[in-house]
Amino acid sequence: MNDASLDLDEVTAPKKRAGLLLFLLGLLLGIAGALLAPRYLGDYLPGGLRGRNETIEGPVLGKRLEENRLLLTVQGQQGAVLATFRKQVAEIDLLVAVGDTVTLGVSRYEPFVEDPSFRGVRKIGVGSLPESPTGGASGASETGGGTATPDSS
Repeated sequence: MNDASLDLDEVTAPKKRAGLLLFLLGLLLGIAGALLAPRYLGDYLPGGLRGRNETIEGPVLGKRLEENRLLLTVQGQQGAVLATFRKQVAEIDLLVAVGDTVTLGVSRYEPFVEDPSFRGVRKIGVGSLPESPTGGASGASETGGGTATPDSS
C-alpha cells in the first residue's frame, strides 16, 4: 500500500507544477497587458480602457519640420514640452503655426513626448466672433431687456 501512495504523488506533482507555472504565466501576461496595452493600442481602445490621460494646453513656442517628423515646443502649465509627431506630419504642419494654442493628450507629463494625440488648436487672433451691427448684448441693456417698439408720435 505504501508503494501505491508514492506512485500517486509522483503522478500529481508534475500536474501541480504545470498548473502553477500556467497560473504565473497568465499573471505575468495580464500585468504586461495592463501596462503596455494603453501605450501601443490606446488609439484603438475605448475611452475607459485607455488609461489615465492628461492634457497639455499652451502656446506653440517653436516649430521645426524635418524629413519624416514635426517637432513642436509647447509651453504647458507644468513647463515646456517637446512633442515629436511622426504621424500626420503634413497635416499638423499645415494646421499649426508658432503662437497658436494647442491641446495635446498625453499619458503623463514628460518634457519629451512621442506622437501625442492632437486634440485641438486655437489660431492667433481668431478667439471671438465679431459683434453684430446692432451692438450685440449692449443694445438689450439699453432697452431694459425688452423688445424695442417704434414711437407712435
